[in-house]
Amino acid sequence: MLPQALHALREAINSHVPERIADCFTDDYVAERPLRPAEGFVGSDQVAANWTKILAGLPDIRAEVLRHAQNGDESWSEWEMRGTAPTGATVVLRGPVILTVRDGRIAWARFYPDPVTTDGGPTHTTVSRVLHAPAEQIFAVLRDPRRHVEFDATGRLRHAETSRPVDAVGDTFVMAMHSELGGYRTENHVVAFTEDRVIAWAPGHPGQRPQGHCFTWKLAPTGEGHTEVTQTYDWTAVTDPAVVPRLPMVSADELEGSLTRLAAVVPPARDVAS
Repeated sequence: MLPQALHALREAINSHVPERIADCFTDDYVAERPLRPAEGFVGSDQVAANWTKILAGLPDIRAEVLRHAQNGDESWSEWEMRGTAPTGATVVLRGPVILTVRDGRIAWARFYPDPVTTDGGPTHTTVSRVLHAPAEQIFAVLRDPRRHVEFDATGRLRHAETSRPVDAVGDTFVMAMHSELGGYRTENHVVAFTEDRVIAWAPGHPGQRPQGHCFTWKLAPTGEGHTEVTQTYDWTAVTDPAVVPRLPMVSADELEGSLTRLAAVVPPARDVAS
């Protein structure tokens, strides 16, 4: 079970409220950044100021505690934080945090997470197309796992084991899959959800944390019942050395194919209006 201080901090970061984040720390909190000593500071007020700046650049940032352990009065944990920059690029921060707690709040921490950098080429693929259907009609298909096989262009989806549409960030849905190696299952974690505008999910093995892949769909109405649909497959956060050589797991052609299939399963704008 995640220690209360780590749980509270993770939930506060994911709330995107700087004051709530600062409330996880004591007034005399001491922050150390061993790799960047000049960025160390004292006081929870500075926590709120720092997170106000972070959220301005990464407004949808999501934090996850990958693992944790206790060493005396010190809590050791590994964190991953992921958000979208104003340019549309995905930013991933990863690294350990060591902290101590006093009266339920964090009193001292050594903070190591830093942006992940790659030099092996692209780490995401984006495709876009205008569909002749309203955003709400398209979103209704995307949020319902039972309909995903209808627009799958990889040939790996078989059927949904989840019997209802997803409603919010934090929901999960399970899909039965098949590859040349046989059948398997994926548990998809919903990591972004804005009604009729954005939905994203990160797949992984059932009962385990996501593997680092993320599929994001963004809908932008263009008028007269038409919608620009943008799909991004991002593998920036994949770290499994057995998986990295096989990236990307989904090709640009397959992403394009999913848009073609999606266009065929949503009613065109003229049908909706009639």
